[in-house]
Amino acid sequence: MRNWLAAAALVALAGCDNSVPTGNEPNGPIITVEPDDNGAADGAPADAAGAGELPAAGPIPRFVGKWAADEKSCQSLAWQFTATTLRTPAGSSCSFNRISEVPGGYDVDATCTAEGPPTDDVLEIRFAESAKAMLFESETVADSGLVFCGRDV
Repeated sequence: MRNWLAAAALVALAGCDNSVPTGNEPNGPIITVEPDDNGAADGAPADAAGAGELPAAGPIPRFVGKWAADEKSCQSLAWQFTATTLRTPAGSSCSFNRISEVPGGYDVDATCTAEGPPTDDVLEIRFAESAKAMLFESETVADSGLVFCGRDV
């Protein structure tokens, strides 16, 4: 899966990393976003998407909100992403230390707890635009393809 995801990301979104730090809070993760041609963060409203649609890029990381394996699971089995944490329906949780925007999504340096002690991990979050899904990969938390349920976290 990682090879397919890497190839798709490279083909779909080749580009330079001209990220600039933004939104850093003293006790929060470090977040970097890609600037647009004017040097400002890409600014479409991030909460414009409804269930089944991908949220647009904007000042809020695209992954923030509720996500599930399918739309039927949005009510009871949703993963909850905030700008600083992840909680899964299976009981796994992660605290985000650094969020970096990369072509196709984000790499998140995190500390995660699944079925053992807290572990440092890099969460790979990518967006499959044509499938309207978010692909999630981790060493600690189970890999998954997720659909967007909404921002009411």
